Amino acid sequence: MATTVTAATLTVNIQESITLNGVTYDKTTTKSIASVANYHSRVVQLKASTTHTLIGLAADPSSGKFDSDDFKYMRLTNLDDTNAIQLNLTDPSDATVAIEIGAGNSFTLFDTSIDGNASGAAITTTPHTIESVVVVTPAAEVDVEIVVATV
Repeated sequence: MATTVTAATLTVNIQESITLNGVTYDKTTTKSIASVANYHSRVVQLKASTTHTLIGLAADPSSGKFDSDDFKYMRLTNLDDTNAIQLNLTDPSDATVAIEIGAGNSFTLFDTSIDGNASGAAITTTPHTIESVVVVTPAAEVDVEIVVATV
C-alpha cells in the first residue's frame, strides 16, 4: 500500500518581546523543517509521583516507537500551573540527561543526539541517540503536551 500523505514543511517560531525603559526588543527565530510526513500531538494526564515513558525512539522501530533516523522535532510542554516536572532523555547505555521543566514551560528538541560528562570537562566523544523520553512527576497529577514530527 502506497502512502497518500503529502509531506509538508513544519515551521517552528520562537518569539521574544520585551520593552525596557521605553525601548522594545523583539526577536523571532524561525526553524523550517522540510518533508515532515508524520505529526503526532497529544495531551497526557500523568499520575502523581510516577515515572512515565512518553516516547521511545529506535533505528528499527516497533509498535509505539518513533524511527530515530526520521526524527526532526519534539516539543514537551508542562501544562500544570504550579508544579515542575523532570524530563529525562535516556540513551541505550542508560545514560540520562535530566532537565526540570517548570509550570507552564516548554522544552524543544531538533535532534536525537545527546551526551554528557559528569566531571564538567568538554565532551569529546561521539554523541549517543536518545532511546526514550521519560517524565517524572511531582506529588501531584500534571498534564503535559507532547508533539513529535518525523519525515
